[in-house]
Formats: sequence, structure tokens, C-alpha cells
Amino acid sequence: MGSTSDPPFFYMYQCFFRDLGVCLPFTQFECDFLNFVNSDPCQLHPNSWGFFRAFQVLCSTLGIGLSLPVFLHFYRLKLGIPPYGWASLSGSKAGRLFSLYSQSYKNFKQEFFRVGLKDVDPLKDEVFHFGGLPKFPFNWRQAPARFNGLGNLQLTASFVVRSAARSVSCLARIFYRSTVCCCRICSTCSISLLNVASLSILVV
Repeated sequence: MGSTSDPPFFYMYQCFFRDLGVCLPFTQFECDFLNFVNSDPCQLHPNSWGFFRAFQVLCSTLGIGLSLPVFLHFYRLKLGIPPYGWASLSGSKAGRLFSLYSQSYKNFKQEFFRVGLKDVDPLKDEVFHFGGLPKFPFNWRQAPARFNGLGNLQLTASFVVRSAARSVSCLARIFYRSTVCCCRICSTCSISLLNVASLSILVV
């Protein structure tokens, strides 16, 4: 983030919106994930966001409720070179849910978005704040929360039955998004494209 006098903002890479179809503001599930791993949105490698988005799409298509413990059970967080290295997800000892993302993101560091609020008091804002506090980390963290699965995950019989019933009823449903808007509340956010050269303090 900027200084205390600056409007609150954070950075995000272009492919986050263009390829992965993430919208703003973040859902509660997405905020919970960022808070659990203690990571700024752009500190997490795009491939890791691909795993996270695939889980959201899968649950939506099959009509299964999102569960952060279920997702985290199949992954572990790997940290890059300290103090501000990239964080990335890989399969836990339980095995990952999805195969590696097929597209290479070799050039994703070259284009970033700056996402910020315009003329909004954090104490009154409900998009990125709750009770005046950020809903998720706005800046890179020196110590993201390393984890390796969540141990023995046990699902209740009723959950399995409900999930199976929803899956069968939703098999014919086609998940389709004709367009992807990068912002759910466009009038609230200010998004501008920046060159990575101006973000040398963030990118290692």
C-alpha cells in the first residue's frame, strides 16, 4: 500500500482478470483464502490462482458448496526466495485436485493493474474493508502462512449424500460465461495498467 495519506490500493497482474475470470470485489471465499495464506493477491503465482479458480468453477458447476478446508487439504504452499518471494500452490501428500495449468505465464510480471478506491473513506467502504480494516492483505508479506494440506479430512455422510445428489442433478448444466468483467462495481474501483519497472519494490 501507499502511505497513510494515500487512498488504499493493491496491485494485480493482468492475466488475473483476462485469463482466470476473477472479478472485483473479491468474494468472502476469496478473502478467506488470502487471509489464511497471509498473502497479497499478486504475491500468489498465477498458476496457483488457476487451481483456486478451477475449484470454484467445479463447485459452482456441480452445485457443491465452497469449502476452504477441502481445497486446502489437497495443496501446500511453497515460498520463493525471502523476504518477498512468490508464493505458489503445489499438491499436498493427499495429491492435488487438478493438473498443472497448460498455459505458461512467463511474461506475467510485465503488466500489472493498480486497483484502488476513489474518494472513499475506508471506515465507510464495504468493498475492500470491513469495520475500517482491509478484508485481505493489500501489500506483499514477508511471511506467508506455509501449510501442507490440512491433515485427515473427514466428510460427514450427509455432506457426501447431498454433494452426490447435487452433482447428478447438475451434470447437464453447462457452465458458460460469455463475457468477464474485471470489476463487479466498476464505479467504485480505479484500475490502471502499469509497467513492471515501476513496481521494482514489489517484484523480486
